[in-house]
Amino acid sequence: MLLTENEDYSNKLKSDLTKIQHQIDEIGDLGVIPDTYYDSIDEAYNHKGTLKDLKRQLEQTESKEDPYAEQIQELTKSAIQKIDYTKANELEDLYRHQEFLYKLLTAKDSFLRTKIIEQNLTYLNQRLANYLVKVKLPHTVVFRPDLSVSIEELGRELDFDNLSRGERNRLILSMSWAFRDVWESLYQQINLMFIDEVIDTGMDASGVENSLAILKKMAREGNRSVWLVSHKDELAGRVNNVLSVVKENGFTSYNNDVEIS
Repeated sequence: MLLTENEDYSNKLKSDLTKIQHQIDEIGDLGVIPDTYYDSIDEAYNHKGTLKDLKRQLEQTESKEDPYAEQIQELTKSAIQKIDYTKANELEDLYRHQEFLYKLLTAKDSFLRTKIIEQNLTYLNQRLANYLVKVKLPHTVVFRPDLSVSIEELGRELDFDNLSRGERNRLILSMSWAFRDVWESLYQQINLMFIDEVIDTGMDASGVENSLAILKKMAREGNRSVWLVSHKDELAGRVNNVLSVVKENGFTSYNNDVEIS
């Protein structure tokens, strides 16, 4: 009996093996074994589970209502403004034009700057020489076409730093007045002038007297309002009107009723 059962089981296995072999023959040659991403079947199953979980989360997220949708819609209607670049382009063109003109007027190698300077250079040097004589400065000072300055005394070329403090002050005043004359000859008269402490220090009595004489003549003949800022009390008697400015304990007071003896 047992032998018969074993024979039946063996025949069944042979039959199943024949069927499997037949199926393998139908599939044919598998060819080259492909490279797989996973090292084991467990890794493949784990990745498959992860993909399913991510897909589920994505579906849940897509089904949720966007909390920012209303705000975005409102901003689209009210915050976004249409920009007209016409005015901006006009200003940009104007800026480039002004920058071009600025370079023409300031660049040392600009032909326009050189031409403008040459037209007024002779007059500038004439007025400067006139004021140097009046302030009794024996130096010869000449502006070149590139607006550099040549300073000479008895044929010896000097630098501005070679001058004494008083000589510097006389030269500064003379150049200021000369440039002022050039401006007024080109445009219009300037009826206001401030001289801030230039004659206070470093200038001898002769320089102070000569400078004051020029300022008084400018005020009288040119109908100018000249303000001489100074800490020298002795100058108060040399002018018509005095405005006294006193600073004490952090406060500044003004008084224009100073008695002149």
